[in-house]
Amino acid sequence: MPAPSILSPRDEALADPRSLLSSIGEVAYSWDIASDALKWGPNAQDVLGALSETVMGRGLAFAGLVEPGSGRSRYDAIFSSGGHDDGEGVVYRTRYAAAFPNRTMWIEDAGRWFAGIDGRPASARGVLRLERAVRPEELGQPSRDNCDRSALIERVEAALGEHLPAERPVVLLVAAIDELARLNDDFGHEATDEIIAVVQERLRSVLRRRDHLVRYSSNRFAILLSGCPANQVEPAARRFIKAVAQSAIETARGIALTRLRVGAAIAPDLSRHAGILVAAAENALTFARSGAVDSAVIAKQRTAREPGIEAPGFDIQAVAALNERRVTLALQPIVRAKSREVAFHESLLRVGRGESGLHFAPAELIPLLERRGLVRLFDHRVLELAVDMLAKDAAMTLSINVSPRSLNDPEWLDAFLAATNGARSVAERLIVEVTETATIEDPPRMARLLGRIKDQGARIAIDDFGAGHTSLRHLRAFPIDILKLDGAFTQNLRRSTDDRFYVRTLIDLARHLMVDTVAEWVDDDLQANMLTDWGVTYLQGHLVGKAELWQPEAAGSLRAAG
Repeated sequence: MPAPSILSPRDEALADPRSLLSSIGEVAYSWDIASDALKWGPNAQDVLGALSETVMGRGLAFAGLVEPGSGRSRYDAIFSSGGHDDGEGVVYRTRYAAAFPNRTMWIEDAGRWFAGIDGRPASARGVLRLERAVRPEELGQPSRDNCDRSALIERVEAALGEHLPAERPVVLLVAAIDELARLNDDFGHEATDEIIAVVQERLRSVLRRRDHLVRYSSNRFAILLSGCPANQVEPAARRFIKAVAQSAIETARGIALTRLRVGAAIAPDLSRHAGILVAAAENALTFARSGAVDSAVIAKQRTAREPGIEAPGFDIQAVAALNERRVTLALQPIVRAKSREVAFHESLLRVGRGESGLHFAPAELIPLLERRGLVRLFDHRVLELAVDMLAKDAAMTLSINVSPRSLNDPEWLDAFLAATNGARSVAERLIVEVTETATIEDPPRMARLLGRIKDQGARIAIDDFGAGHTSLRHLRAFPIDILKLDGAFTQNLRRSTDDRFYVRTLIDLARHLMVDTVAEWVDDDLQANMLTDWGVTYLQGHLVGKAELWQPEAAGSLRAAG
């Protein structure tokens, strides 16, 4: 039996998702790491207060609010998380103090990052939660040895202004302790702080008199070397690496072995601009972390980040992929929570890159298709593929994702109607997923559009639900069959009582609306059992099955009753 409802009919009016989120001090966000564009849920100002447009709109500018030494910034947490994204994201989690106007708050920040074409983080989705105000004694006074990223760029700018006119090169080394997340799990926060402090002292011990060392973003050290020729950069980096690894570090929780990873950028060879040098050295550090060689990775001109798919010829590549039938689907199972039997599969777009056998990374591909106005072509192709699969296998049920651009395109609706007219048995096994944000621009029009889709026999799902975009009044107006709970909230159930309250309330809200629920990002049995006890209908995530490319010969193993 599901746990009894915590939401009575009398209290239903209080269960507006946005109000609930704000009441527990949480706000959802998405971050395009490559462009640094940061987007927040609609209750961001309710939770965070009035912040500048730059701080709210740029990921690294927001990271500048992190108090030095208080914890890893979101950027550091993502790039030190390790792991490989196989299409469903990699978990990150951090805690830090952030200085807002008139207050400094402890923040828990958790989510998943998704890889780009080079395998490195390209985007992230997560939830930020305000815990409590920072007490004055909890943070030491900042010193010349600590700064945030913005202050680091200012210091690099000053060094460039001093040395480049005299034709002295400037080398920026960005270093980080390898596998700090593992050390933190093994030894705890306090011991990790001890390790970082010892590493900082060891780096300082081998500095030349004219060099400068600062710590920024928790587990990052910037070392400015003036007058260092290019052929001496790697020997200099090895000097710092050797100093850190010279002996184990004794902490209150045990003895730790540490290793340093280093990325480097050289001025003026790479650039004369401080911001470009810092970003290039940070990207080089990411490459260093992925290798096994104890030397610096030096950023090269135009290779600080591998060329992505946003190249001038991408439009041609995309259209060629359509014409050459290199657009396929990966299917991820969605199971019934109680029995763990497959109920249906979500169809996920995959686009091949020619003869290599590789596919474009969805984290970069989908936003780029939307920016270039090409996503409608691909949504058409996904619809064609899904309908064809359903027609060939009468036991299959599929969901497809439809972008807001396609929903606003009459041609997509015409194609949907043409594909499902006279084929109700196909339409009844088709679920159309629309994002929560797609419903807010013109709710009455969206309600009519979804009604036409539902009239064909298909079901309607609201994807990534929970960020607070859709009001309870609008939810009642939409012909919804399924609410898919945003994984950014469900992934943190083990640690957060606030998220447990919020997710359980959303499940109760769906029950009042008489619609089913899917919990996304389900990774372990404890999480699954909680959700099942609360009455969630379906589970989706690593625990119950990963997305796999569709193989026609495997149809028998994927069949499920709708």
